[in-house]
Amino acid sequence: MKVEISPFGNIEDTVINEYTLTNANDMQVKILNYGGIITAITLTDKQGKRKNCIQGFDTLQGYIEDPSYQGAIVGRYANRIGHGTFTLDGQVYHLDKNGGQHNLHGGIPGFHKKVWDGKCGSDDDSAYLVLTLHSPDGEGGFPGNVAVEACYRLDNNNVLSLEITATTDRATPLSFTQHAYFTLSNAPTVGTTRVQINADGVTDADASLLPTGDIKKVEGTVFDFRKLTKIEEKISQCQLIPLFNMVGGYDHNFVLNNAQDSHPQALVKADDTGISMALYTSLPGLQFYTGSLKSSEQLGALCLEPQHFPDAPNKPQFPNCITTPEQPFHMTIHYHFSVE
Repeated sequence: MKVEISPFGNIEDTVINEYTLTNANDMQVKILNYGGIITAITLTDKQGKRKNCIQGFDTLQGYIEDPSYQGAIVGRYANRIGHGTFTLDGQVYHLDKNGGQHNLHGGIPGFHKKVWDGKCGSDDDSAYLVLTLHSPDGEGGFPGNVAVEACYRLDNNNVLSLEITATTDRATPLSFTQHAYFTLSNAPTVGTTRVQINADGVTDADASLLPTGDIKKVEGTVFDFRKLTKIEEKISQCQLIPLFNMVGGYDHNFVLNNAQDSHPQALVKADDTGISMALYTSLPGLQFYTGSLKSSEQLGALCLEPQHFPDAPNKPQFPNCITTPEQPFHMTIHYHFSVE
């Protein structure tokens, strides 16, 4: 196991580093201390070719200008908070409206545009990078001074883990995610990629993709990925419903079942490369994103974003997303890569 550090660019007088974690199988993960961005996840496919399994940019400027959160840690609150406002302990808070009429992914600037402090190391079993960040009270309209620690760890079983903890001095909603755009296949679109999501329900949403508060059963719908299925087969076999047609693809929060050792909460497989990725998380929701599947500009990647439910601060029936001084925030994501 080893970690290498190299400069990736500068923001004013601050050097942005790229940390390369390498395991005994020559799997490599590259991460920036800018946005906690994963710039590459590379391993050898079934044909013996090196394959980078995520989309990214070659330069720091690409990430600075990127509006799509590629590869980044998202916070303070992943996804949408309706109309940029919520009430907590009797006080109304007004947030940035950077997603149409809603607050999106923590507002302006979110954690994906922050320079984090980084410390790295390795041992016999893993290589790791610990990133830390302070978010002051009132940033983006959110209450509380928040201290965040994000630890990326790569082990010799080809498992990349992300563990995030956070403390606050005031009650505040927190929801972090990892926003990698996965490209396990070499195909130009994600249609032939097979996906499984261990979820019986999906949160219903209005035309602005804000949850209504209702949960829709996935059974018999285009959202039923409880069995491993090619994306193009799913949308051709099922009647397309308004919740799907709003996007023309997937940009929806799945209500996850609990993870089990032999049954991950999501599974992605690409037949052409033989690469599979199993995802486990402690969070209750998973945003499955493909963008439009009808557009000629389909991005050729998909996102699986573990998260608290969108707009949970305004939906008391959703799982609790409030972090307090007495109850710190904690989440885990494990990505297990394999080649068949």
